[in-house]
Amino acid sequence: EDLKPETAYDFKIRAVNKDGVSDWTNFSAKTSVNPLEFALPEIDLYATVRSQGGQGVNKLVDFDEGNLWHTAYRDSAVPFDLIFDLKTVNQLDKFEYLPRENAGNGTFLQGSVFYSNDRLSWTFVDSFYWERDARTKIFDFIKHPVARYLKIAVTKAVGNFGSGRELYVFKVPETESYLQGDINNDHKIDYNDLTSYMNYTGLRSGDSDFEGYISNGDINGNGLIDAYDISVVATQLDGGATVNRHDKPVSGTLRLSADKSSYNPDEIVELTLHGDSLVSVNALSFALPYNSQDYEFVGLKMLNTKQMENLTYDRLHSSGAKVLYPTFVNIGDKEMLEGNTELFVIQLKAKKKIKLASSDLQIKDVILVDKNLNYKK
Repeated sequence: EDLKPETAYDFKIRAVNKDGVSDWTNFSAKTSVNPLEFALPEIDLYATVRSQGGQGVNKLVDFDEGNLWHTAYRDSAVPFDLIFDLKTVNQLDKFEYLPRENAGNGTFLQGSVFYSNDRLSWTFVDSFYWERDARTKIFDFIKHPVARYLKIAVTKAVGNFGSGRELYVFKVPETESYLQGDINNDHKIDYNDLTSYMNYTGLRSGDSDFEGYISNGDINGNGLIDAYDISVVATQLDGGATVNRHDKPVSGTLRLSADKSSYNPDEIVELTLHGDSLVSVNALSFALPYNSQDYEFVGLKMLNTKQMENLTYDRLHSSGAKVLYPTFVNIGDKEMLEGNTELFVIQLKAKKKIKLASSDLQIKDVILVDKNLNYKK
């Protein structure tokens, strides 16, 4: 036990029996290559179906082939999904599924494989059709996609259960694993990353300084540094957010209302942000484009944002567009927004006499995020 791969070891051996002992004989041996060298460790695994007591789904990714994951004995499980959080972004090579040794109940037979970087947008890879036997099943990622999340949708399994001794996910050999949110690429998540995100909140694809390491921080790939990207870091700071799989996923809507319809020069325009039917909102952001010849941003008046950090940025884009990005994010483990509430007031100063039309000052790119990093556009 505990030998290192590809390492030479020296041994001594002798015989012991009723006649006594022999002399020691020396010999040497070298261990082979570690077949799991590029298998990703410490994966979080979530199943959309209940597990049998004592045979939780974590046993499928614990690097112990001596135990077993099995769905609840009395429930029909199929179809079900297994969602793997690889914790890091990797270039995927393959996964190996080890069925139970008798290929009995729960052995996967058919299904499909998907990958994602945000658990909202999934890309289909291929389907699998496996024989019912105990041999290790191998699924190859021919195009080596880069992803953090993997989903296996099982549509046929023995006895309509789910089971397995182990499932190893391999990255392409010698490739690097990348931490989402590690915007300064120092291989850790800390306040330095949060500071970078604060400086680049609202930066868009097309801005002169977006491409490069900033674009790597656009985790949900929408061409905008927003509350989701920042939440990936913020939920890991100050001890991390307490994640409860039983929390309701984020939902609700935001709307903006003006205090009146017409304004004189130098008068303050007050736009109240309303949260309607909010559920599990741990972060939010949106874009408010405005004409800098008509308005000047003054500030925000807080109403009911609880302990959220205000990361709002009034940004001038390379295109010349002026856009306000109200952005609020919980750092660490803080109370989420719930229900119907007025959140804050945006204050703009009118530069001339203005009569608001229904198309003026419309919010765009709204995103709501929960502690589990589920999000709603």
